[in-house]
Amino acid sequence: MNILPRPKKLVENNGEFFAESGMRIVAEAEELKVNTGWALPLILKNELMRFAGIEADVTAGTAGRGDISLKLDEAFAEQAYSLHITEEKIEIIGKDRVGVGYGIQTLCQIIRSKGALLPLVNIEDKPDIPVRGFYMDQARGRSSKLETLKKQVDILSRYKINQYQLYIEQSFAFKGMSEMWREDSVITPEEIMELDKYCRDRDIDFVPSIASFGHLYELLRTKSYEDICELENAAGKPFSFIEKMQHHTVNVADERSFEVVKRMLDEYLPLFSSSLVNICADETFDLGKGRSKELADKIGTSRMYMDFLKKLCEYVVSRGKIPMFWGDIIRKFPEFIKELPKETICMAWGYLPDQKDDICKPIAEVGANLYLCPGVCGWNNLMNRLDRAYSNIKIMSGYSKKYKAVGLLNTEWGDFGHVNDPYFSIPGIIYGGVFTWNIEAYSGENSIDKEKLNREISRIEYSDRTETYVGLLEKAAIHQIYDWWACVVVCEGVAKDGSFDKNNIELSAINDEIKSRFMEIKQGLSNIEEVTAELYQIRKNLRKAAVSMDSTDRLEFAKVDNAIVGIDLWNRIGKVMLSGENVYASDKKMLAEELEIWFMKYKEIYRAYSKESMISRVAKVVFWYADRLRGI
Repeated sequence: MNILPRPKKLVENNGEFFAESGMRIVAEAEELKVNTGWALPLILKNELMRFAGIEADVTAGTAGRGDISLKLDEAFAEQAYSLHITEEKIEIIGKDRVGVGYGIQTLCQIIRSKGALLPLVNIEDKPDIPVRGFYMDQARGRSSKLETLKKQVDILSRYKINQYQLYIEQSFAFKGMSEMWREDSVITPEEIMELDKYCRDRDIDFVPSIASFGHLYELLRTKSYEDICELENAAGKPFSFIEKMQHHTVNVADERSFEVVKRMLDEYLPLFSSSLVNICADETFDLGKGRSKELADKIGTSRMYMDFLKKLCEYVVSRGKIPMFWGDIIRKFPEFIKELPKETICMAWGYLPDQKDDICKPIAEVGANLYLCPGVCGWNNLMNRLDRAYSNIKIMSGYSKKYKAVGLLNTEWGDFGHVNDPYFSIPGIIYGGVFTWNIEAYSGENSIDKEKLNREISRIEYSDRTETYVGLLEKAAIHQIYDWWACVVVCEGVAKDGSFDKNNIELSAINDEIKSRFMEIKQGLSNIEEVTAELYQIRKNLRKAAVSMDSTDRLEFAKVDNAIVGIDLWNRIGKVMLSGENVYASDKKMLAEELEIWFMKYKEIYRAYSKESMISRVAKVVFWYADRLRGI
């Protein structure tokens, strides 16, 4: 029996439970009633109708024969549950509604595969890692519509993921800061509070995450706030995706910097019911290089970083909250962690398929409250690199267990405009859910390998009876050679130090590290005809898989086909841009028109699920290529 995540203990018995209309879903404890706002019994009711054709009633009292009983038992461990299916009834028990909810989601998966004749099973289950989260970027190019975010929350709930974070820079309409967010499509306070309730009703902790130190590019390049930017003359420069990733950091030598950040926190935090606050504080690349250089020369950038971080954490604690921050800077001087409030959580991130533990070991050794943070590897690609995501999440889940982390936060970033659709993150989200729930089942001896897991995800999540869907998505994504990173770097141009320089768009002008990466891209494009043929075959096989899928899942197929067409198109454009070979002007013109037609469909799909956000900035890159191909 395929259940994701794999339960710790599952025993199948002979016989079956016969579900029929009129059966009841019975809350046998006050806490489990749906009038408390709890959504899981209603989700179970809907799954029974959708996959078994059975009409069930949600009620309270005492369950009888043919019913589904929801019960509490204080003897159970936190988040643990049991699910017993007998010929007479179904019984789900947990310590509280969280555990019962996980039992409901397991039952929903059984219903999805077995319909109204359910196998008799005894399941005893609990997670390995207490906090299993997902982190979604809303700041670097794509702000999802509220309904899109809710669908993502439903996926988290389905796979027993219990924390959700949305990353905010300029994508919230802070008062007095309209100059920062005027070019974005902001998420509103009302939407935040509605999403907070939606998460609570599914027992998911919705945690605020906000840039407060580095990565304040949109704020600090405004005329209103450039005076607290570490770098001088930040306002008035043209927008750059490269610059947005690298700059700007607040000037910690100026007391006004903390007051501005504090004002943002005061406005944002009351919208959330969570006790946690992620203040980020990562990649402070500019620290001590501009206005605060005199202070840096006096006390060092490490002490500057620590003093401002400590001030932020102490302020969050004074608000009755627990601070979280990214650990990429402090891992270089981990002993400073002891200066922070004892409840502070340090998040160690690393996204390599063969990620080493040097990103978390120094932090763990000083006794910090530790999260491990892998990624679903969608950034700078039209489709998520599932091969990399699987390896990265598997390794990082192992480190979570080894270093006794309290949580794992699986991330999806949106570098350079967030061109990949969130739909392509789903398999990576599920990887995070299954690894953190039952590490041994997916990493130990006789464990479930990637191919088998992808087949299970194809069938359970996408209703694909061929069990090929996720494997085909992975194969298509691997063929992204001239990826979005390359598109932006060639379009914007970079200087010797890797920073933005519009006057240098020729590859001979860039630094050695970037030049080496482009040499790999050029090598990959040398067999472009074979890659194009393989992508076409993948598109054909996906059409075969789509026929077997549930009609509601099939609606997403347009996203997949458009993305694969885009991968092939950008590869062919990259070959023209980088090869140095003479190409007929008529062929370039045809490529330009093909690009514009593809992008029109891409925008249609984008706008169906996302707000306008930064699509206009993505369009500038696309049209730069179209013009370049036409010789403009």
